[in-house]
Amino acid sequence: MNGGYFLAEISFEAGNKIGGIWTVVTSKSAYTKEKFGDNYLAIGFYNPTQAAVEFIEMAPPQFIKDAVSDFKLDGIKIYFGKWVSASDSNIILIDSKEFEAKHANDIKREFWDRFNIDSLNSPQDYTEPLAWSYAAGAFIESLSKHLKMRLVVQAHEWLSAGAILYLKSKDVKVPTAFTIHATVLGRAYAYSGNDTFEFVNKNTTITQDMPYKYGVAAKHFTEVAGAMNATVFTAVSGIVQKEAEVILGKKADFITFNGIDTQNLPSEDELEALRTTAKNKFTNFMNSYFLPYYDIPFKNAPVFITSGRYEFLDKGFDLFIDALGKLDKVLSDDNYVVALITVPSGTIGVKDEVVANYLTYIAVKSALDEDLKNFDQLVSTNPATMADNVSIDKAYNKIQNDARRMVSQLRRLKPTNPPPCPFKLSYPEESDAILNRLKQNGLENSISNHVKVIFYPKYLTVGDELLNLTYNEALSLSTAGFFPSKYEPFGYTPLEDAAHMSIAFTTDHSGFAECAQRLFKNSLKGIVIEPMLGETHEEIVSRLTSDMLKIVMMSDDDRFSLRVSARRTSENFGWDRFISNYLDAYEAALERV
Repeated sequence: MNGGYFLAEISFEAGNKIGGIWTVVTSKSAYTKEKFGDNYLAIGFYNPTQAAVEFIEMAPPQFIKDAVSDFKLDGIKIYFGKWVSASDSNIILIDSKEFEAKHANDIKREFWDRFNIDSLNSPQDYTEPLAWSYAAGAFIESLSKHLKMRLVVQAHEWLSAGAILYLKSKDVKVPTAFTIHATVLGRAYAYSGNDTFEFVNKNTTITQDMPYKYGVAAKHFTEVAGAMNATVFTAVSGIVQKEAEVILGKKADFITFNGIDTQNLPSEDELEALRTTAKNKFTNFMNSYFLPYYDIPFKNAPVFITSGRYEFLDKGFDLFIDALGKLDKVLSDDNYVVALITVPSGTIGVKDEVVANYLTYIAVKSALDEDLKNFDQLVSTNPATMADNVSIDKAYNKIQNDARRMVSQLRRLKPTNPPPCPFKLSYPEESDAILNRLKQNGLENSISNHVKVIFYPKYLTVGDELLNLTYNEALSLSTAGFFPSKYEPFGYTPLEDAAHMSIAFTTDHSGFAECAQRLFKNSLKGIVIEPMLGETHEEIVSRLTSDMLKIVMMSDDDRFSLRVSARRTSENFGWDRFISNYLDAYEAALERV
């Protein structure tokens, strides 16, 4: 255990699950707690909905009580307790809503005068974290007076930068580490369909109007100020380090690669059991979805998955769909693929025809299951053979007749195809980029399509309307996960995919791929890095299609071997290996103050 200093880790997503940084902090929490014990405190934003799930309020220790008593800002509520999702780590949640309403403009004025941050006309999603992080800085100032040991502050992303700027402006002598997981401007540039990777690697100069052009001025200038004023500045990959050098004007002092909690990963045997459970759920869904229209001769077909935020171009969903379209045209009659696109979007319920088909299928399946149960009981209690026993013959004929009748009921005349998306979207389907791209590629789930596609615009969770799968179950179910991102500062999804025994595809534009190449050079197994730098769209799609086809044509044994290799490769990306990068940054910060 580290007894030399106290670590306070500030993140807007601590106790408030909204994105990837929650995964970073929670996945390393067991290792952080092992190093620091009770000398660690997470500081997060109080969101009552999330707190109800993630937070257990408790009586604070005396030094926290003292820090709260000396806290100077008005309109702030502070809660202390355990962060359930982060190995029961100690956590402070700050409710800054009242303070924000009273003082947000004062903070903006102060930061303009002190750090030249232009926040005029900034949106609410800037103002809220600004007020919260400012309050977090004020709490750190108070906490530093009541700790009997050295204190280091870790702040994640521009959302927490206000804490660093508060400490700097008040001249509080506390060492700080500021970590970025992307740059605000780099992400906005990529989201608009541009190639940030190429922009950065050409050392293109940032023009003064760019932050305004892409609508991120206040966030960008806050991020720049955080990087410039922190004691130590870190980035989660070499790609982000280079991006920061070009876009923020400062190269990160340390690379703090992301990792996974390898200690708590399911074993390979547990994953195979999870896969079996997930496959049974998925089979039920697929039967209910396709059987009302036509037979589905792809019981053992490989399942390809992609997922992520709905950033159509920079997440590479266009590449994935175009590759599926080409694959569909080259597959022979005996080969099929199921593609699952799990990208959350706005929905207003399940489509009526999908509900009707699902309920009919469940009724048919239940009736046939009952027939088979009765038949099994009859056979097990009657010593006669089936050929000689009239009762058994009758029972067998009943099953056949019931099956024909019920399948006929299930498959009423359907003039359409199974829809690519089972949900009603909260906006017109014709304006949805994924559905439009599927249509352009002829992927409409017709009987002639060898690639069957499900666009599932919901977060995966047990108890949802249809799939009833967790995200981890979906990963364990998949044969291969394709994440051909054009902008991916790190990229947890392919790493998580590999950790769940699925062949994982990423690109040379991702920080994870850069990290993997550093560790393994050319000996990666089960994880494929698709080259993208200098390649045209058509060249990337052709290579993806070729790789998809190889998986389709593989034997089950070869696929299994690659899935196992992917899992074993992923075990090299544990926090037990990478947390030392953060510890080195903290030691450097302590030395500099």
